[in-house]
Amino acid sequence: MQPARHHGHGRSALYALLTACLGIVSITLVQCTMVGDKTTGVQVFKNNASSCIKDCNDRYKVLFDQEQQLHHTNVESCQALPPADRGDCLAAEGARHSARMAELSQGKTDCQNGCHNQGGDTGN
Repeated sequence: MQPARHHGHGRSALYALLTACLGIVSITLVQCTMVGDKTTGVQVFKNNASSCIKDCNDRYKVLFDQEQQLHHTNVESCQALPPADRGDCLAAEGARHSARMAELSQGKTDCQNGCHNQGGDTGN
């Protein structure tokens, strides 16, 4: 007596049915769209754009001040080096400082731009 052979047709049909159901659910969910606060009358975020921008400005002022202090400390450290090493140190510190200031400026801009997106910031 030979064991019964299962061809897997039942399993294939089950997978096809599950795939079809997932496809229908996916299409249904894609049809949903977010509506703006003005449409629903509900404010999603408590902070408005101007307070968000103020928060960005305050946050980045602290970061800018910290970077200025670090730059000052690093320049003093470079000045303490022997004259042969001082120039390279100051040049490297100047490049580092410039790159960091540019990074902070971009972060502040991104933060402020995020304030106009549903009233929240990007958290940078």
